[in-house]
Amino acid sequence: MSVMGLEYTRLLRSVTDWQQLSELMTGSQQELSAASIAGLPPSAQPAGALFLERWSGFAGESALIAQGFVDALSAAADDYRNSDDTVDQRYAQLDGRLGSER
Repeated sequence: MSVMGLEYTRLLRSVTDWQQLSELMTGSQQELSAASIAGLPPSAQPAGALFLERWSGFAGESALIAQGFVDALSAAADDYRNSDDTVDQRYAQLDGRLGSER
């Protein structure tokens, strides 16, 4: 469907894509947080722990950013659809007759 040049299906597909990315990054955050450094030599464990902590944080931040896009795109799609519905209703109320025939 296309109204005013906007294609809802593409907009909604992008919402789905961003939602999947958010879920992927949330899963990555959880996996990185649960990862063990036990297999590393003791001298490398602090660096390994820092690595996992930072990348887990980056994944969490990325999940939040992606979810922000989901929310914003969903809100925009709702606004566009509501505006289109309002315009359609107003056009439907117009009376095409002129002058005294109204």
